[in-house]
Parts: sequence; structure tokens; C-alpha cells
Amino acid sequence: MRKKLCAHLFFGILFILSISHLYAQSNETLDRFLAQERAVLGYSAYMVLTAADELPEESSPQEAAMAVSRIGWMDTSTASNDPISLGEYSYLLMKAFDIRGGLMYTLFPGPRYAARELKYLQCIPGKSTPGRSISGTDAVQILGRVLEWKEDRS
Repeated sequence: MRKKLCAHLFFGILFILSISHLYAQSNETLDRFLAQERAVLGYSAYMVLTAADELPEESSPQEAAMAVSRIGWMDTSTASNDPISLGEYSYLLMKAFDIRGGLMYTLFPGPRYAARELKYLQCIPGKSTPGRSISGTDAVQILGRVLEWKEDRS
């Protein structure tokens, strides 16, 4: 009986420690993303795919970038540490959250009209120039607004 209790206690502590490690990894990734002056593909893809439940939280930004390339949402020649533009980030959000766009996005799906669509949905503050760079903080704010918009639509 005592051996069984010790074993349960041991595995319980091990389980709690492993879960706390996952949350620490997720917080570290978010901190690194927020500190970026120019958001990069790997961290952007990680944040979007984990928020959309398309990728487990214990994945790395490099794995997220590879997943986005494998799915075909981004150019396969783009490296995980390459900066991501507002248009590319918008297109990633549109695809990950299955947001149906307007007429122009339907006819010509891509970064240009994805940015315009998210601006129309009031998810992008300021200018929606598709080629402009965004910071990690901007990307998190846009992601939060997209999540709010999706929740309101449900």
C-alpha cells in the first residue's frame, strides 16, 4: 500500500513538473515574439497555428514555419527567421482561421487582399499596406483581434 502511494505521489509530481515546463516554454516563446522589432515567420506561424489548434504548444517556431510551408500557405524558400510582412501575416491568419474574404479575396486569395480584408474587419489598426513590416507586439494585437472577431461570429 505504501509503495503504491509513493509511486502515485512520484508520478503526480513528475506530471506537474512536466506541465509547468510546457507553460514556461510557451511563455518564453511569447516573450521572444513580443521583443521582436520585425516579426519573423517562425514565431508568427507558431503563434497563429497554436492559437488555431493546428500545432501543439510544445512545437518550436522552426517546426511551425515548416508546417506552414508544407501546407502551402507560404513560400517554401522562406526561412523561419525571415521577416514577415503584414500581408503575409494576414494571409496566414485568414487561412489558419478559415476566414472567408470578400469578392477580391475570393477571386485573388493572397497577402494583398488578406490584409485589406482584415482591415475591413477592424482587426488591423492603422494602415493596411500589405508590404509593411510588423513588430511582434503588432502581430499579437492583430491575432487577438482576429480571435475576438471569430468568437463574436460563433
